[in-house]
Amino acid sequence: MAGNSNVELPLYQKKQRNERIWGLAAVLSLVVAYVIGAVRTKADLLPAVQKAVRGADHIEEVRDDLFQAWGDAEENDLIGYIAIGEASGYGGPLEMAVAVSPEGEVIGAVVASHKETPSWMTRIVENDFFSSLIGKSYSERFSIGEDVDGITGATYTSRAIAEAVLEASTVAADYAGLPVEKQDPPKVVFGIPEIALIALFGIGYLGKSPKFKYKKQARWASLISGLVVLGFLYNRPLTLVYINKFLMGYWPQWQTNLYWYILIGGIFFVFTVDNKNPYCEWFCPFGAAQECLGVVGGAKVRSPGKYRPFLKWAQRGLAWGAILIALLLNNPGVTSFEIFGTLFELIGSNVQFMLLGLVLLTSLFILRPWCTYLCPLHPVEEFIRLIRKWILELWPKRKENTK
Repeated sequence: MAGNSNVELPLYQKKQRNERIWGLAAVLSLVVAYVIGAVRTKADLLPAVQKAVRGADHIEEVRDDLFQAWGDAEENDLIGYIAIGEASGYGGPLEMAVAVSPEGEVIGAVVASHKETPSWMTRIVENDFFSSLIGKSYSERFSIGEDVDGITGATYTSRAIAEAVLEASTVAADYAGLPVEKQDPPKVVFGIPEIALIALFGIGYLGKSPKFKYKKQARWASLISGLVVLGFLYNRPLTLVYINKFLMGYWPQWQTNLYWYILIGGIFFVFTVDNKNPYCEWFCPFGAAQECLGVVGGAKVRSPGKYRPFLKWAQRGLAWGAILIALLLNNPGVTSFEIFGTLFELIGSNVQFMLLGLVLLTSLFILRPWCTYLCPLHPVEEFIRLIRKWILELWPKRKENTK
């Protein structure tokens, strides 16, 4: 009977087999998308180089990503040098074309390429952040909060711009023969968000203990803390952007991105060991906002009945499509559709504000509607669970075969 291929599998085994087939197909498609996105031609930097310096009649490339700008080459009227600097922003690598005078001062800076969310970059432009960098010397640190004021709500983007400008100006100054001192390694950023995050992980670990009597109170304290600290104060909820960044190999500098390494590393560790997602259940800021509204309106878990499979696969398809397009375009943030920033920073399009209003209104009657039907992180969590379960099933069989 074991070798009879006509034996019909039980329903749950069919479902499990189909989900694994679709899961493998999804992974294969994402791998293909990653390869296509990775081999795309590099962005043409010349337009940005030309915009970085005004009044130049002639620009020549002296080596890779380094140019000279002349007012009149025949009269030896050297305006300065243009170099390309790169740093890691919120969405991934950000490149700046930076013009530096022969004395080493920044005289122009233009974004050559970026992968930031458009709303954050718009905020940078509207606040005239670039003008604060003009006149800076290559020997200055350009540190956000010290030498340069950051832009509220776009801290990662403004920091990346400052770091890229510093790198480019240093390269240009070195080529010009100016004395360039070795830069100190970046300072480790460890403050209230990181401390709060570690504490919230600790509360989640304590709360899941069967002997802990105050699980409900601890969970609500954790949710409110996540809403206030990680949401409204610092606007640092986990989004699809960071999942895409890690998939594409854009690993940001750990010293200035310690928060994200703690968050994603903590989730992955707990998931691997305990098959639990402490973030979504205990301190996701947007999940907390929905639950608070649910208390006000008496929201309940409501089953969509026969539409449940359709809604489940629609959510999976939406997440898969968002990741696929991001990989194809080699841009982590281009398809991020979360509305967290719309709530916590009041930034977004009219469509995002309409969607936010609909979700918040629905939260009064349905428990966590965004998490249940729209959040792209939920399908990612399901996929990790699928792979984890599959590995645990295969591992004993492998051990038996090696005996």
